[in-house]
Amino acid sequence: MIYLQPQFRNDQGEILNVVNTKGKAVGYLSYMYREQGDLYVLGQLDDEGEKQNFLDVTTHFIDGLRQSVVSEDAVDPYVCIYVGGQTLDLEETEKEEDE
Repeated sequence: MIYLQPQFRNDQGEILNVVNTKGKAVGYLSYMYREQGDLYVLGQLDDEGEKQNFLDVTTHFIDGLRQSVVSEDAVDPYVCIYVGGQTLDLEETEKEEDE
């Protein structure tokens, strides 16, 4: 099980530590946005064993950000997520879940 723990926040974004049940930081998730609706999400998870949990938490988190930050006519957010040094393709994973 993993949790998101706030580390830093300002008017344009936030940095969240990804923390396991023992309180150890095992990654991060950060986002920044501009007034025009541009959204950038960056993340890294070091513990590959928590990949599915990280995917679930991150997917729901990004969906919430889209609804609250991105305007309807804006382009999709830029998302770059890594798990164990390999890029995680959220769109591909969402397609697999729909099937």
